[in-house]
Amino acid sequence: MKVRNRNLDPERIADFESFRSGILELIVKNAPLPSILNEIVLGIQTLNQTMVCTIVLIQDSKIKIGAAPTLPKEYNDAIEGVKIGPEVGSCGTAAYTGKRVIVTDINQSPLWKNYKEIALKVGLLACWSEPIRSHDDTVLGTFAIYHREIASPDEYDIFIITETADLVSIAIEKSKTSLQLVESEKRFRDFFEKNSSMILILDPETGEILDANESAVLFYGYSHTELTQMKIDRINQRDGNGWEQKKILLDEEGKSFYPFTQILANGETKQVEVYSTPIESNQRQLLYCIIHDVTERKIAEEKVNALLSEKEMILREVHHRIKNNMTILSNLLQLQVVSNENDAVKSSLKEATSRIKTMSILYDKLYAGKPVQEFSLKEYLEPLSKEIISLFPFPVKLQFEAEDFKLSPEQLQAIGIITNELLTNSLKYAKNNSNGLTISIRVWREGNHFHLEIRDNGDGFELETSNSENQGFGINLVTMLTKQIKGEFFFLGENGAEYKFKFPV
Repeated sequence: MKVRNRNLDPERIADFESFRSGILELIVKNAPLPSILNEIVLGIQTLNQTMVCTIVLIQDSKIKIGAAPTLPKEYNDAIEGVKIGPEVGSCGTAAYTGKRVIVTDINQSPLWKNYKEIALKVGLLACWSEPIRSHDDTVLGTFAIYHREIASPDEYDIFIITETADLVSIAIEKSKTSLQLVESEKRFRDFFEKNSSMILILDPETGEILDANESAVLFYGYSHTELTQMKIDRINQRDGNGWEQKKILLDEEGKSFYPFTQILANGETKQVEVYSTPIESNQRQLLYCIIHDVTERKIAEEKVNALLSEKEMILREVHHRIKNNMTILSNLLQLQVVSNENDAVKSSLKEATSRIKTMSILYDKLYAGKPVQEFSLKEYLEPLSKEIISLFPFPVKLQFEAEDFKLSPEQLQAIGIITNELLTNSLKYAKNNSNGLTISIRVWREGNHFHLEIRDNGDGFELETSNSENQGFGINLVTMLTKQIKGEFFFLGENGAEYKFKFPV
């Protein structure tokens, strides 16, 4: 309330305060805004029966009658929808300028030149108008007092017009706030009630169910009344990790959802995921929970896992048998090597045995139980090289150096076969070295390419001019595999055989 002049008549002030209290009570009770505005106009006119009052609202810079129960309809219709401006009567001008406008004689005022005809016709001779302002100083409308005679306001009239404009502002802003709140609550209630997902509102401290939507009522099989009289632990299966324990986990882990096994009213169990978020209601924090039934998904996942386990078991058995068959085949070939006296046949049998060993070791690495991507080239190539060398009955010194990186199964297979062929070549053609045979294998990566180098300390030879035996199936196989994985193959034979191999990773 603004500071008032102490010279005003106390009795008249008391009458106004009584009127104000009645209006504030209507505002607190959320009475409809048109009713409140009408009561304000009629109340002021009761305080001074020579006055004819009106409340004008401004919408899109145009006049809209808010309350004018005693003004002639003809006059209200004439000013309804008029755009505010600097010469649009007392109300239009006050709304436009944001300042109080006092017109003591409508007939003589330039502000009324375009509207005085209708005013005079209905007997209105004076008009005082006060802007109605919001809390952020926006002009919402005007409160006006008309007289049927030429009249100037006294101190009490100015008090009445300013205080009433403030009262109207309170009523309008409270109405807007209430309307926004009602609309917000309606949107929330519509979203809550009509949502196809099950929704519960819980007390996060006690687990009490405070509200449930229709989908939740249908899902759980309890009535709305029954649901809102129980705690969530009555629905959650007691697995030693009930609501309070899981709430702690939710808080500590920062999760927004947690899986539960829940029991319906008919005793049936369901697997659900509860997604929760805190909401504020009447200065109290609640938990808004959306429940998804994932029972069918869980059953499907279990079936898939069972099928995968069964498939994995079958594959392991198949691979185990393949590896056993390879071992048997390798052993049979070694027996043939021992029992055969023809050197050429022995050599061919040894090559065949080493190729089978290569595939057997690859099978062992790829299907030993770990995912394929967890095996490095080093873990595969080093034992393979030692296995190949062990097939030859003379001492060989192996120098192995390899960076640890991973390759695809196709790349591993190609590298294994290539290494087998090149190692076998060195073991066949450099074995008579008087200083003892040394074979070095080096593997490294440069940029996007993988490098494999195999060299021995034998006498060496020229690959292009060597005899057909030297360029047999093994070298042709290396060349073919090199092209298959888009690699490059180089050979140097001056100081021992040196094979260099490069392909994109």
